[in-house]
Amino acid sequence: MRSVEDEVPPARRKRRPWLIALPLVLVAVIAAGWTAFWFQAASVTRTVLAGWQENEAALGRDYTCASQDVGGFPFRFEFRCTDPVAALRSATPPATLAAKAATVVAQIWEPTLIVGEATGPLKIGEVGAAPVLAIDWSLAQASLRGLPTDPERLSVVLDRPIATSLDGTREGLVGQAVRAAFHARIAGGSARQNPVLDLALSLDEASAPVLGRAGVVPLDIDAVGVLRGLPSLKPRPLKETLRTLQAAGGRLEITRARLQQGDIVATGTGTLGLSPRGALDGELQLVVVNADKLLPLFGVDQLVNQLLPQATREKLAPGLDKLLPGLGNVLRGPAGGGGVSAEALGPATELEGKRAVKVPLRFADGAVLLGPFKVGQLPPLY
Repeated sequence: MRSVEDEVPPARRKRRPWLIALPLVLVAVIAAGWTAFWFQAASVTRTVLAGWQENEAALGRDYTCASQDVGGFPFRFEFRCTDPVAALRSATPPATLAAKAATVVAQIWEPTLIVGEATGPLKIGEVGAAPVLAIDWSLAQASLRGLPTDPERLSVVLDRPIATSLDGTREGLVGQAVRAAFHARIAGGSARQNPVLDLALSLDEASAPVLGRAGVVPLDIDAVGVLRGLPSLKPRPLKETLRTLQAAGGRLEITRARLQQGDIVATGTGTLGLSPRGALDGELQLVVVNADKLLPLFGVDQLVNQLLPQATREKLAPGLDKLLPGLGNVLRGPAGGGGVSAEALGPATELEGKRAVKVPLRFADGAVLLGPFKVGQLPPLY
């Protein structure tokens, strides 16, 4: 009996080894071409990075690494930098930022998405001087969608950030959080002309003991807003950016915000801007649960006690109650059987199924007013 192979013509049997080898040859050619492409692209990346560093240095921003390399072969580009240092000589005052390491990655099939990680601590100080602040974390990630010269979206996430003062006169904890996240997206215009930015900020269990009583209890923040008024996203010093924003009548429209500190819960919307001297201006309409606990956090009760003796407060309280129910209790204080009343801040309403009050939070050229009470003064931002 003849086999099937015996029936195949001799000429076809001779070609069969080439047919088997052809896919392997094609794979080898593609691999060689891909390797050549990757290493050429890596070489171009090094050249572009060097050119970028030179341009930034000419603008007063020096970025250096103790060592740097481009890797990630074969399916991504990975830029690794050890001991990165940013010397911002054009800032006011000139500042230096230094970390332990930074890595930036872009996948071959998605080059417009750049993801970076940094290893802390990040130490901050003036150029040529010892650092005064250290920020550390368990994980720090950032992602940039779009080209570096024409970004579309930016995200920064820090897990367990902690800030510590290194100033010899004020060493210690400045602030910390379980998680901090910031997101920015161009919703209108472009990075080069009149961008409209959607912004989002969230802080989980954040605290800042340097703020006194108001900063000791952990705070949760979830806020969303829209920033208008920037001519472009061209890198420039912060103070110059703020001056440009103020001159253009720029505004931050807070479309949704929720804050919770202990059993105090507040939501709010409003618009913020800058006064001609760079101080905060604007107003937020808040709805607050347990608003009567806000003023003690800001120390208003202690301020009242220091300014007016108890006998004077008792005389004034009834008249104030006629103008605004509950306001007299602020003057009476604990010694007079009173306390800070929610009714002294604004009209009653409801939030998340709980009793609340509506409270205006106003910023007037840096002065901070919660309802009828001045609770602080913020310095100009430039």
